[in-house]
Amino acid sequence: MSNYMEKMKILFASTIIASFIFSGTVFGTEEFKLNISEEYKKWDSLSEEEKNDTLMPRTFEIEVPESILNNNVNKMPILNNQLLRSATSIFNNVSATTSDSKYNLANRLNLRVEDQKSTTECWAFSLLKSTETNNALQNKTSTIPNYSERHMDYATSRTFLDGINENGFQREVGKGGLLLVGLAYLTNGQGAVVENDMPFENNEKKINLSEINKTVDTIVNDYAILPTIHKSYSRDSKGNTKSVRYAKNDGTEYTSEELKAIRNIIKQHLIKYGAIATMTGGSLSQYYNNSIFSATNYNCNNSTKIRDHAITIVGWDDNYSRNNFADGAKPSTDGAYIVLNSYSDKAFDKGYMYVSYEDYFIEQELYGIQSTSKINYDNLYQYDYYGGVYALGVNSSNEGYYGVTYDRKSSQNEIIDSVGVTIPVYANLEIYVNPYDDTLDKNKLVKVATTNKILDPGYHRIDIKPTQLKGESFAVVVKQKSENESFYFQIEANIENTAFGLVDSESRSFISTNGTNWTNIADLKANDIDLSKADVCIKAFTKTGQLSENDEELSSRKYEKRDSYLMNIPFETKISELLENLSSTYSLEVLTDKNITINDNDEIIKTGMKLKLSNGKIFTLIVRGDISKDGKVSILDISKLILHYNQVRDCELIGDEIKAADMNLDGKVSIIDISQLVLLYNSI
Repeated sequence: MSNYMEKMKILFASTIIASFIFSGTVFGTEEFKLNISEEYKKWDSLSEEEKNDTLMPRTFEIEVPESILNNNVNKMPILNNQLLRSATSIFNNVSATTSDSKYNLANRLNLRVEDQKSTTECWAFSLLKSTETNNALQNKTSTIPNYSERHMDYATSRTFLDGINENGFQREVGKGGLLLVGLAYLTNGQGAVVENDMPFENNEKKINLSEINKTVDTIVNDYAILPTIHKSYSRDSKGNTKSVRYAKNDGTEYTSEELKAIRNIIKQHLIKYGAIATMTGGSLSQYYNNSIFSATNYNCNNSTKIRDHAITIVGWDDNYSRNNFADGAKPSTDGAYIVLNSYSDKAFDKGYMYVSYEDYFIEQELYGIQSTSKINYDNLYQYDYYGGVYALGVNSSNEGYYGVTYDRKSSQNEIIDSVGVTIPVYANLEIYVNPYDDTLDKNKLVKVATTNKILDPGYHRIDIKPTQLKGESFAVVVKQKSENESFYFQIEANIENTAFGLVDSESRSFISTNGTNWTNIADLKANDIDLSKADVCIKAFTKTGQLSENDEELSSRKYEKRDSYLMNIPFETKISELLENLSSTYSLEVLTDKNITINDNDEIIKTGMKLKLSNGKIFTLIVRGDISKDGKVSILDISKLILHYNQVRDCELIGDEIKAADMNLDGKVSIIDISQLVLLYNSI
């Protein structure tokens, strides 16, 4: 499995593809260009010495289409069904909406306040807190896992005591890190690693390469790049803010309704998915209301300042008074994000602080994890090991294709069952696979997935129809239809003297207007940047094995399919969530245990319900631990399981109940299942 952590070294040139060359232009007469943010332009104009002392900002902006903004302006509050629990639960009456005036993940989850001490690992603490909180919400537990910040720091660094880390970025420990580097680490197979395997140490000394050779526990399957809000200020003679201008990347001012819509997007992520990683100017003492580590709030209202510290947004308070902030840095309006820092519960307000909505940095570069899983693949094919850094495209069309070709890593039977795509825009995607060879021949490309919903900018691992790879090479193609009027896709590219300075290319990335005529992106130039060291951001996940007819008709990474049962469904899973996590060539509908169609997609799945495929095949749905068949986990389920285990007369579990009681999926009911059910109940 170690090979998947390496940038693939392809020995053979790709097959010549029937194409026409666009002479540097495609999509009519318009040249491809990079969507470059103003923050990146400012950074790029610095001297090399200044760049070395300044964190590189994200190169591109997230442009929020009108349809997305309009959908979030007066959006009806969304209940976070993942957080709803029974009357005996600690989660009782804590469902949240974006219209709530205050929300704090610490009231929902057992958040750890951690301490980076003298290290520069704030970026790792921030991103992993987003990962950990998402994992807890996804698994419907109040207890969050614990991943190793030290491993993220060292595994992505370059120089070690005994040599060079060939899987490292062009960065060294002790120099800080970029959130984009951490996101690449979480999606390229390097991490996350559990804390116990590489515990935190209060140093960033050089170590041996063998010390980072750890088993990867969890991979990020989806993350979102949240919208950016640019700010400029009018201040009074003391320095307090009189007014703020909120703008898009092109300088157009946001209306108050649009601003509310973007903040609703941020709030919805906090409720549904968990914490958000972002940056601040941590060393700017004048913007705290007290000495830095004794401060309870912060607000920088100067757009010339430079960020230097990663923090984690865990909630908000719309009514937090502007008068709480330091005189000379007071915002013009009330309201603040609740932020978790990484300097222990002895600093700030027990580790937390308030950062004004008006703060210059807080809404500038935000990332949030949307889903994670244990490692569930055998091979990961990727050219975008270092992650997408540029958004390349045109404004003349909102639709286009990009694709990659790969040589197989193994002669064993291999099934491709999911594809990872990084996008810089809101878009719908269609996924195609050529399982026979490395040509992008339309006659060989098979459509294996359609997202059927607008995906957020960011990274998404998409379940596809499992497809047997039949040749020594294969191809993956993405058709992207953007929600706005332009077509931009994400690329990995070389940026000298940055963490991405080691990026190279195998020149097996292609683009097309119509899915028929293709050109290699290495033959393009955009904004005078050489794209010969660039690749599109498409990953292919495969498993070793041979497809059966049953595999081809229904698949899922999240649930366990056994014969005519779909098992391991978490309690309180809605029908809509179930269907989103299934891939099939057939249309699907959910039935009651009496075979009556259920039309309400907000209804929760109960053990014994049925999933019917349009080909007539039916799977019985089994909710893990839901022995009483109400879609929940309660003391009643535990009681039934204990009585069955103790062989109490007339209390035997039968049929679907036995399947729900099999917590560890070993095909039998034992004391282990009782223990796991009790642990699950106690975590609720």
